[in-house]
Amino acid sequence: MGARFLDHEARAAFKQAVEAIENASSAEIVVAVRRRSSGYFHANLIVGIGVAFAALAAMLFLDQAFGTVAILVDPFILGALAAAAVELLPGLKRLLTPGSVRRREVRNAARAAFVERGVHNTMDRSGILIYISWLEQQIALVADSGVINAFTIEALEAAERYINTEMSKGGAAVARALESYKTRLGVVLPRREGDVNELPDAIDDDMGDK
Repeated sequence: MGARFLDHEARAAFKQAVEAIENASSAEIVVAVRRRSSGYFHANLIVGIGVAFAALAAMLFLDQAFGTVAILVDPFILGALAAAAVELLPGLKRLLTPGSVRRREVRNAARAAFVERGVHNTMDRSGILIYISWLEQQIALVADSGVINAFTIEALEAAERYINTEMSKGGAAVARALESYKTRLGVVLPRREGDVNELPDAIDDDMGDK
């Protein structure tokens, strides 16, 4: 699923969106895509403990006789295997994590990426990070002060909500939603003559080769 989200079509769409916005305005767009923003290891723990107790109960109450060593050891082995298997089930981690927790982790990771990628280093403080976290199925927009002053925080929050609605449709849909803001950004952050591209346009991702 993660591979399909950032397939060739999506990469081309993001490239087009970034170029369109930067050609129409002085905004500097950086797109970062992450498999997840946190480990959410509580989900592994919940599943592991649940499976271990279920296995122990089965061994204690089934008519079949089990040896003492098996009763003491096997439930823990099954629980550990189940906990490890959760790493292959991002949807289960999402299900077992409250939405508020996922949102907090995505927001914190987005702010860290904003600094790590140097999005705050543009001359006019016009950088915008589009942070996409696949496991959480959430997107965060982090903008520098120049963008906030011109575009307003309310408009940015509205844009973030709208772009998030496209997440389930795939990466290309998210890119098209992003590109739809090129005209408005061009109005509030007009492109200056001699504007230079200050930040890399390539997608920063950890999704692997697609």
